[in-house]
Amino acid sequence: MFAENRKISLRQLQILLLLDTFGTVILFLPAELAQVSGRGCWLAALAGGAVFAAVSLLLTAVGSKMPEGTAVEWCRFCFGDLVGGILLLGLAGKLLLDGSMELRLFSEVVCRAMLPNTPVWVISLVILAVAGFLAAQGTECRGRTAEILFFAAALPLVIVLLAVAASTRFDRVLPLMLPSFAGVRKGIGAMSIVFQGLIFLYFIFPDLRKPAMAKGAVLKSAVTTTILVTVIVFLCLAVYGEGVLSEKLLPTLQMMERVSFRGVFLTRQDILLLWFWMASVCIFLSGVLFYGSLLGVRLCRQQEEKRKSWLWGCLAAVFALSFLPENLSETYRLRMQIAPWSNLFYLIILPLLLLFAAKRKGGRNDA
Repeated sequence: MFAENRKISLRQLQILLLLDTFGTVILFLPAELAQVSGRGCWLAALAGGAVFAAVSLLLTAVGSKMPEGTAVEWCRFCFGDLVGGILLLGLAGKLLLDGSMELRLFSEVVCRAMLPNTPVWVISLVILAVAGFLAAQGTECRGRTAEILFFAAALPLVIVLLAVAASTRFDRVLPLMLPSFAGVRKGIGAMSIVFQGLIFLYFIFPDLRKPAMAKGAVLKSAVTTTILVTVIVFLCLAVYGEGVLSEKLLPTLQMMERVSFRGVFLTRQDILLLWFWMASVCIFLSGVLFYGSLLGVRLCRQQEEKRKSWLWGCLAAVFALSFLPENLSETYRLRMQIAPWSNLFYLIILPLLLLFAAKRKGGRNDA
């Protein structure tokens, strides 16, 4: 039986967004940015993060105008059933594709780093089962789980990052180099995948206890994510230098392996990053499944009881889509080709269109 626990606090919203944005991309991002921006890769990360921190304000502005609705009500109110339905089908496709790429990358990396004798599909089924259980319990369960996982995983990660910083010489970062315009543009595209969790803002406003205060909470979460990602990219650059970093497959994970603590039973410090990252992927996938099923119910104008059937459908779709690419490299290449463009439309262009259309139609809609 479904639990319809919906209301969450602003702190839970911030933690959910932090975990939703800290997905598999953080393992690849430093190398990707080093390839396009050289020694200025950390500045490209900072610039891209600043852009999407500002973008988060667009979605909160739409939500503040129509706080009782989700993307379904927003699109229908602003564009009508036909155009709104097409936009919503695209949004559903984006959710499922983002979830499937995240799932495949997660399973492939865990298989390589921790469980080399375990089939990828087994790892995928396990994480999907956990995410599906969270999705079935409602938003409040996601929020409470995120609180527990975040504080359990964030502190060890910060300690390891401080240890990396203390043991690193920073001569490889000098002299400071500004990224080119092309590097910044590509960096923004890469950083858009970091902030793919902002897509859940299309659905979450009816679940907030204080939706009027969401703007500041979302902005703080985006700024925190930007700072954290920039620090990780900067440390990877300091450890490897631009040439070596650009050739690394999983530079963030390999950077953590350099750290060791005397007298500590855990000999592989990269496990701490993997633990934080696993929590992030699980929370993100639960969001994809929960809001994907909610989108299906509202798009078809069905009762909430039908959400169970849509959840099973989302589980099957995410699992099947995750195995369309042949391997890890193909999955990452496919995501880098599609995700920046879908994020451009659904995180920037569509919110602007919604704001413009809502203003022309007379503003507030509490559908």
